[in-house]
Amino acid sequence: MKNSVFFLSLTLAFVASCKLAASDDSYRSGYEPPLPEPFPAAYKDYQILPGTVSPNGKLTLIYPKRSVLRDLDDSGLYLAQLKPFAIIIELPCVNITWNHGDYSSEWAKDGTALIFEELSKWGPDRVSLVPVQDGKAGKIVDLAAEVRNKMKPFFTKSHAARFNDDRDYIFDADHPDRWHPGNGKVEIDCTCTTDPKSLEPKGWTATFEGTWDIVRGRFLDCKVRRLPNHLIDGDLIDEYRPPPSTTGH
Repeated sequence: MKNSVFFLSLTLAFVASCKLAASDDSYRSGYEPPLPEPFPAAYKDYQILPGTVSPNGKLTLIYPKRSVLRDLDDSGLYLAQLKPFAIIIELPCVNITWNHGDYSSEWAKDGTALIFEELSKWGPDRVSLVPVQDGKAGKIVDLAAEVRNKMKPFFTKSHAARFNDDRDYIFDADHPDRWHPGNGKVEIDCTCTTDPKSLEPKGWTATFEGTWDIVRGRFLDCKVRRLPNHLIDGDLIDEYRPPPSTTGH
């Protein structure tokens, strides 16, 4: 009886794992979302990047099919109109498939902005903000770079050792991050660190909270907190708020 129960448990676990594998609609699994109409011949090796279709279903990111990606001499990541097919703009992209590469994306509910995170082992390398209006894309902004610019003075002042020879510090995805577009703004909550494994007593870790104004192309407000030894609560070391308006007297 015990052997029968054990065998049944193994069978159910195997069936569950097969169902999970069958429902893996990710790019890494080789999934290709259905197309509303065939792509032009020049983009026959491209597919819809899963999870990137706009709320109205008209726009999406396209990227080479995983099955042919390694064989292509040239490739790119594009924001495209699906029907009729048209390329809107090319996004900067280096690594969403090699080694620890991956991606994440989020559209504003009204479809006026797309956030695309290009992920590495520890967190985002690049966070592209793509404003969209009337089917046209505005200037792409790397919000990760904007956050790094704000954090740099505090890292320098700390005299902490760099993460490695290439980077002063990295984004740490172990702390839940947020790059949420909506209502003409992007709400940002993220963590930068030189010590993602929490091994160095003198490691530098700080959180950033801010609001990016998409139209003005600047931060409306932001807070930076130092987190000693990756504790949840840290000391506020900087806060910025816009000056009061001088109009309307």
